[in-house]
Amino acid sequence: MARFRTCAKAPCGAAFYDTSRSGSRVWHDVKTCGNVVNLRASRSRQKKS
Repeated sequence: MARFRTCAKAPCGAAFYDTSRSGSRVWHDVKTCGNVVNLRASRSRQKKS
């Protein structure tokens, strides 16, 4: 399994080494890139309720 990846956030695209146990990391930094995506998903789920 390849551990070198690029950030899934389109404008970012930073390269990083996935150190997660499962090897499923998507963003290079959850606090910056992943937070925006997770926040949007959370708000979308709340609107559906």
